[in-house]
Amino acid sequence: MPKHYSLTASLKDAFRTDVAVRGHKLVMDETPDVGGKDAGPLPFELLAAALAGCTALTLRAYANHKKIALDGVELEISLTRRDPSEVVAAGPGAKTVVIRKKLKFSDKVPADLRQKLLEIAAKCPVNKALLEGCETSAELG
Repeated sequence: MPKHYSLTASLKDAFRTDVAVRGHKLVMDETPDVGGKDAGPLPFELLAAALAGCTALTLRAYANHKKIALDGVELEISLTRRDPSEVVAAGPGAKTVVIRKKLKFSDKVPADLRQKLLEIAAKCPVNKALLEGCETSAELG
């Protein structure tokens, strides 16, 4: 797994943003109510998708390593952005963004394995980055 990732993003008309990464192309946009054209997912939706995808890949890697048949896995990600008043009401230590992850497994996956898979899911690198926080910086180029 690489340790460094990079991509380019280009702001187009209105809010549309085209992203290029390793030969793949993605589009992000805002919804029409704020002036976008809904040409692609919102940035927070892509953040949730990154978490879901990373979790699924982590579960698959674990299952392959342990030679476990893992079929019928579904993930539901819910991401909520709180207003400042909601953060205050939630109490000390409350965060502005709340992410909930629900894992669903087929009936073929035993209960004890489900619990282990839930623990493994928390080890996905995107999940860890979200929990730890990230150093960010910006510069003119």
